[in-house]
Amino acid sequence: MLEAVKSQFKTARHAEARAVRGRLVAELVAGAWRGSAPANSVEQLADISNLVLRSGAGGLAWCKIRGSDIRTHPIAEGFHAAYRLQSLQAALHARSLKHVIPFLRSEGVEPLLVKGWAAARLYPEPGMRPYCDLDLCVLPDHYAKASVALKGVEGLGTNVDLHFGFGKFYDRRTDAIFARSRLVKLDDIEVRVLCDEDNLRYLCMHLLRHGAVRPLWLCDIAVALESRTNEFDWDRCLAGSRREADWVACAIGLASLLLGVDIEGTPIAHQAMRLPSWLVKAVLRDWGTPVRSPRQLYAMLRQPSRLLAELPEELLSHWPNPIEATMTLRGPLNWVPRLPFQIGHVVSRSVALVSELIWTSRAIQHRS
Repeated sequence: MLEAVKSQFKTARHAEARAVRGRLVAELVAGAWRGSAPANSVEQLADISNLVLRSGAGGLAWCKIRGSDIRTHPIAEGFHAAYRLQSLQAALHARSLKHVIPFLRSEGVEPLLVKGWAAARLYPEPGMRPYCDLDLCVLPDHYAKASVALKGVEGLGTNVDLHFGFGKFYDRRTDAIFARSRLVKLDDIEVRVLCDEDNLRYLCMHLLRHGAVRPLWLCDIAVALESRTNEFDWDRCLAGSRREADWVACAIGLASLLLGVDIEGTPIAHQAMRLPSWLVKAVLRDWGTPVRSPRQLYAMLRQPSRLLAELPEELLSHWPNPIEATMTLRGPLNWVPRLPFQIGHVVSRSVALVSELIWTSRAIQHRS
């Protein structure tokens, strides 16, 4: 009994420490795209540098500290290196984009770009926001043609992630979203992107359905909010069910609370500032949690004594993210405890896994 109590206290302390580091990450990236002065000390940066670099926010961190005395400290070199690498990768991805977009159009397919360059173009500098692939959405009727066409493209230098429409949160509005999309210039070509309202909504949905585990995704929302024009149509952005509008408001509330985005005067300002405490805590804990590598897990399995000692914490680390679990079940982001949603998430994933295994087994038997 005593050991169990000690284990609970240890787990609670670790969770609190992760939340503190997550808060430091938020303070570092907040306003980095607009040249805000850094508030973190060198000691704090040393504590979170690996978290920031692994999350893809190294370029933003460099932009935050490059105007301060910290820029000459050795801890800043990792952030500076990330910024330089991301700037180079941005140029390479832009070249790939200028290759694949005209090619698909020549095949009779009009692609619409989401995330990646579509989000990065809103930042003041290419090195601030990294991305590793091109997320292209096409109308359902064009998906098969686009899939075949992409197999014949050579020399892209990057991955193309082709999407059938816009995912489950937009299934019924695909045609309308394409109709109000717009073309933006990338050197000598035009790239189709979401209109500002749909783009903000898409970024909010993407953040939440992936558990808001990366600070960069919330920065995308913050930059989109701060770059919107006076013609921004909030009714269009918040269209759909009341629950979907609440999801968008919660994501915007996180950008305001953690990154300092001013949302005063928006129609969701009051609602966005009434976030459930568990939601904010979940985000900060994830931002402050190091990602375990497969090598660490394999080493634990080869050492039984270590496995017994660290198994409880390891199981907790793989317990479903409460935000992702809620979105999987299309639940409300309210003050109700998340345990029922997390259990439902586990059950739904387990059922899907068992179904896939049964289908695979039958397919193998059929071929044999």
